[in-house]
Amino acid sequence: MKNIGFFRSIAIDALFLALFIIFTFVPMLGYYNVGIISFQIVHIFVLIGAALFGYKKGLLYGFIFGLLSLIKAASYPGTFDYAFLNPFVSILPRVLFGFVSGLVFDIVKKHSSLKTYAIVLPFLCFVFTCLHTVLTLSCLYVFGVLDIFHISAALGLSEVVSGFDFFSLFSAVGLLGMVVEGAVALVVVLPLYLALRNIKFIKEIDDKKFKVIKV
Repeated sequence: MKNIGFFRSIAIDALFLALFIIFTFVPMLGYYNVGIISFQIVHIFVLIGAALFGYKKGLLYGFIFGLLSLIKAASYPGTFDYAFLNPFVSILPRVLFGFVSGLVFDIVKKHSSLKTYAIVLPFLCFVFTCLHTVLTLSCLYVFGVLDIFHISAALGLSEVVSGFDFFSLFSAVGLLGMVVEGAVALVVVLPLYLALRNIKFIKEIDDKKFKVIKV
């Protein structure tokens, strides 16, 4: 039985990996370029994984999301996306985003029923999408512009991030992107979460995390 559970877990991870790859590298599917800035909806798969399986999968899928965004950044030299070649800008905030989301989802499940969870899930996804934007821009400033580990300089990214102004970029672009991406998460995550719960072995995993209601 343990082997069956292991292979099922591998199958789930492979499914999510395929979705991440498709939505990252198929043009205008998971990322949308507006001028030199990219908006994305790939984060919804991190939220879905974290909502279903908790902080461990949230952390794993956040890492995959960040790693693929780093690889994608190499395709856009000369644009602001190129700054995401720095792993502390592309990977670290996505790992934190997935971990924190999964951790909170697990805590909410322990103190609520499926019905209550389904009500609060969209709003939590909106909040965590906002968190993702703030974490990403903060890491861009600390590890990119300030370059406390000298990674930007080593990768030749200093010129790309030299004009970065956290507050100006957040108010002009980040705020808009945060609202749009948050709205997508608000609408999309819950129906996909409920649809995946119809798969028997996923439902079995998810049910174990909810508060036990005594009749």
